[in-house]
Amino acid sequence: MNRILIKRACLIVCVAAAIFWTSPVFATEIYIPALKANPGQMVEIPVMIDHVENLAGVKLIVEYDCKILTFKKGEKTKESNSLMHIVNDKKPGRLIIVMAGAKGIKGKNFPILTLAFEIKKGLTGNHAISIKITDVQLMSDKLKEIKCGIMVNPLSVSH
Repeated sequence: MNRILIKRACLIVCVAAAIFWTSPVFATEIYIPALKANPGQMVEIPVMIDHVENLAGVKLIVEYDCKILTFKKGEKTKESNSLMHIVNDKKPGRLIIVMAGAKGIKGKNFPILTLAFEIKKGLTGNHAISIKITDVQLMSDKLKEIKCGIMVNPLSVSH
């Protein structure tokens, strides 16, 4: 009986170690926090970064359900004000966001951008709307890539 328990414990430790060593570990993470809103409401969604040093370039591709959300605008924040930004919203349901500056910015848990959407009027029931960040590239002011993870929480819409 003890031998079986020891073998199972070893197996669990080996599997956990394999997952840990093969999973990418990122020092920086881009994330969208969980938010709640109502149908017909304008909602501002912050695109957050957990911590970064010398961030001088950002490229994000964001996808959303254009049958439920209408993109209105994308704005820099006080933390990212020194960066220039462009939001390409020509294709409904997809945003291409580019930000750049000569000098990098740094900080912890701050929004780099706020995206404003209008939620379709007349929705009934509860909806968990996914806003996906499908691609992210971050660059330092030394032109070195900053490895980054992505975490996106749903937008909860209820009537």
